[in-house]
Amino acid sequence: MTPNTENTEETPKFARKMSRNVPKKMEGRATSEDMRAQAVMRTWASVCYQCGTCSGGCPVAAIVPEYHIRKMIKAAREGKIDLNNKFLWFCSTCYLCYERCPQDVKPIQIIHAITNLISKRGCAPTPIKDGNRNILTTGRIVEVSRLTQQKRKELGLLELKSDVSEDFRKIAKLTGLEKMIE
Repeated sequence: MTPNTENTEETPKFARKMSRNVPKKMEGRATSEDMRAQAVMRTWASVCYQCGTCSGGCPVAAIVPEYHIRKMIKAAREGKIDLNNKFLWFCSTCYLCYERCPQDVKPIQIIHAITNLISKRGCAPTPIKDGNRNILTTGRIVEVSRLTQQKRKELGLLELKSDVSEDFRKIAKLTGLEKMIE
């Protein structure tokens, strides 16, 4: 699959911004973990007969014409996944492709396997790393602004604390999330 780095007029603003943060090139030798992820992807993708149901029902594909989950599944099946493809990161995790696939291919699981592989190599786009860093430090993907805190105070609501439990930190360490944001 060839990376599509062109930003057209039809490409939504969020997509243009995201594409500026995709690493230029993923390098390095495949680890045994990479091999396992690739085997899983190929196994799920091997039963796909390219009907297009996943792409046809995808809300991201409806607003980003260049987003083709069907093509990503085909690339996974053929072992030709382009780890620099910015569109891998556009999945909204709505699970419609998962629910609608007549072959039970689990397209979202394949996309997650690919993006996890990229993240574990430390090559996720900057906005993804920033979101993960915020989760580790504040417990939220987006920081709570001072304006939001002020409004909450005016409304008599409790202040939103930015704390992360020790249990969460242990899980993040065990799963490698901490290393993914470096």
